[in-house]
Amino acid sequence: MFIQTGITVFSAIFQLFLISFAAGILVRRNIISKSQIQALSVVTVNIFLPCLIIAKTLIRFHPENFTNWWILPVSGILIVMIGLAFSGLAFQLKPEKKPLMILSSMQNAVYIVLPIGQILFADQFDLFALYCFLLVLGLTPVMWSIGKVMISGKKESRIHWKDFITPPFVAIFISVAAVFTHLSTFIPKSVIASIDLLGQATVPLAVFILGATIGSISFKDMPPLRDILIVTAVKFVLVPSTVFAILYYGKFYISMPLFCSLMMIQAAAPPATNLILIVKNYGGDTQSISSMMFIQYLICILMMPLWIAAWQYTVG
Repeated sequence: MFIQTGITVFSAIFQLFLISFAAGILVRRNIISKSQIQALSVVTVNIFLPCLIIAKTLIRFHPENFTNWWILPVSGILIVMIGLAFSGLAFQLKPEKKPLMILSSMQNAVYIVLPIGQILFADQFDLFALYCFLLVLGLTPVMWSIGKVMISGKKESRIHWKDFITPPFVAIFISVAAVFTHLSTFIPKSVIASIDLLGQATVPLAVFILGATIGSISFKDMPPLRDILIVTAVKFVLVPSTVFAILYYGKFYISMPLFCSLMMIQAAAPPATNLILIVKNYGGDTQSISSMMFIQYLICILMMPLWIAAWQYTVG
């Protein structure tokens, strides 16, 4: 089980590294400039990502067929809150450490999780994908509101409501509202298909921008070792162990085994690649955040298989 899980996780992450590595080379060779990457991130945040959110919500979200759907978005938010609580204590709530608190809390909920689920739960993948999507319904507003404010490094003592309004944040609420009011039934399928086509560009672009950003940083100027250890401890030890304990001792795995497996994969996932889009689009310490994300993705190659295999072994 451990070997199979390890190969699955590694192959999913390796796909991201291939794209990121190619993007990094293009930047270091000056084939693509930093200004072009900045423009690409703006287009991705303002157009492609909102299209992805709208399309997947309209296509996949059917609340009448899943009365307990709210458990998933709440669970996604709970993972973030656990990470923020631990990282806040570890960093003593220092304002300059807010970006690292978000890196410790917001996981890559789709790009890595879905490929793993497709292999580990092939016979239940449609349900697994639906669970994953519903969990993201909770994560997306948090990431593009609180996450955006914290990781962009705003130093004003007063945060204005406009800081929370972003295109992805607006897209999630408009699309969910369209589903609940049944306005989505009046939208032609051809229109939704066109929106979905644009949205499909989000995943490779987000990974490309991540790789290009990492490729432009100086590896001589890495984050302090103490910061690396804290983020790693929170992201890959404290958060997954807390989720593990809640699921196991609450005996949720008896009635909801697939949900529990998804939650463990989510809890052990590395930082969200969309965080780099936020930094590129809204500002922040690109050098520090990119180098920290690079380190965390290297560490997750080992830590994700360990946690997933430990869960499967414990409840299997």
